[in-house]
Amino acid sequence: MNKVDKQSVERMRKRNPFLSLSDIVYDILLQEIVSFRMAPGSRVNESTIAELLGVSRSPVKNALTRLMHNSYVVRQPGYRVAAFSEKEYTDIAELSELIEPYAAGRAAVAIKDTDLDVLYDIAGQLQHICVKSGNLQYRYIDVVDLEYQFHSRIVHLADHPLLEEFYEHIKYKLYRYRSYLNYDPPSGYFEVVGTEHLTICDILKMRDQGMAEAIMRRHLALARAEFKRKFPAENNQEFNKKGPFSPT
Repeated sequence: MNKVDKQSVERMRKRNPFLSLSDIVYDILLQEIVSFRMAPGSRVNESTIAELLGVSRSPVKNALTRLMHNSYVVRQPGYRVAAFSEKEYTDIAELSELIEPYAAGRAAVAIKDTDLDVLYDIAGQLQHICVKSGNLQYRYIDVVDLEYQFHSRIVHLADHPLLEEFYEHIKYKLYRYRSYLNYDPPSGYFEVVGTEHLTICDILKMRDQGMAEAIMRRHLALARAEFKRKFPAENNQEFNKKGPFSPT
């Protein structure tokens, strides 16, 4: 991984010249957080980040506000990286495993062809990144974003406002933990992610409620198993590493 400094901004800008400076800072900080180079619970200093990246404090503040909204950082009163907790993930995953299979079953019954086209498009983008992109080092954030769009869309298609409202309360924390899974995954993990979402689309196309619930349940179980493999509870402390933006 390249050192985080002023050149990080330029490298990101070259890869995507259409990103705003706030978006660039956000992506850099997000990568530092999910790679554990910014340790869970550690302080995040606006001035330090601005100096290291060679930017003003305004895009840093915007990026931190977005990270706070997405549950990656908290304010107490200064910014800190959100705590990493195997129990919190387990609790959230259990709720997800109750909500999302049920939502997939309802969506299978009510889904329209236009909605299915949207899901196939998202799944196709995921497959292209996961299976056909050579270097995923800089694309895993895109994978997380597309997964978020895909799963949120299915919950929306369940046409159950109360269910969707409840999902809103957990989705950012849920995807914060899922983004940890997409950073430096085991061999073959991305290939599975790339094809699984297309399989879910195929089942939804069959309009089979039971099969839709089952395939979503299997899909979520895969993520939970990978989390437990990657972050065993007894080894959580090893991820508390001091990073460049988190002075003690």
